[in-house]
Amino acid sequence: MRHLKSGTTSESTLSHSAISSGVTDLMTSLAVIFILLFAAYVSRVDENREPDAQNSPAQRERHENVDHRLLKHEDHKSGVLAVSMPDAALTFDFGQSRLLPSAEDFLSETIPHYAAMVCAQEGKDVEAFVIEGYTDDLGDDLRNLRLSQERSFAVLAKSVEVVREKLPWAYECFLQKATANGRGRQNLLRDDA
Repeated sequence: MRHLKSGTTSESTLSHSAISSGVTDLMTSLAVIFILLFAAYVSRVDENREPDAQNSPAQRERHENVDHRLLKHEDHKSGVLAVSMPDAALTFDFGQSRLLPSAEDFLSETIPHYAAMVCAQEGKDVEAFVIEGYTDDLGDDLRNLRLSQERSFAVLAKSVEVVREKLPWAYECFLQKATANGRGRQNLLRDDA
């Protein structure tokens, strides 16, 4: 009987050893799968990551292509950098909010440069990229306010589309920072003088 018990203990030890070995193999396989998934994730993140602002010639070129004459610091607002686009560049038909083809072309050329500035490492402290729309003083104030809001939104929508297409690494950042405001007849487009 003892001999039988001894055989059972040996079988039990072998069975326990086989289970332990199987679990170890399973855990090793899971670890390898996890490492492969992690490597694929890191690789994908690196593809979508912004280029290094210090080392990337493309990044330096974007900053060089920004028309610095359009940039001005607003004296009454610390940390605010305003970009004034020429009226002729962002054109709309009278009373309309649809961007004209020339305005779409202008945004396609310029917005990537500003998005790169705002979303690159040196733009990390930028809280918002605000697009403001204005109208003239002809017509009803409420209509002009609505029209200016629609125009600023049209510029925002085109800008987001351009960034998604041309700067995929900056898309999420730009989407979070960009906003549109309509200002109506404040800062009139038409000069009565």
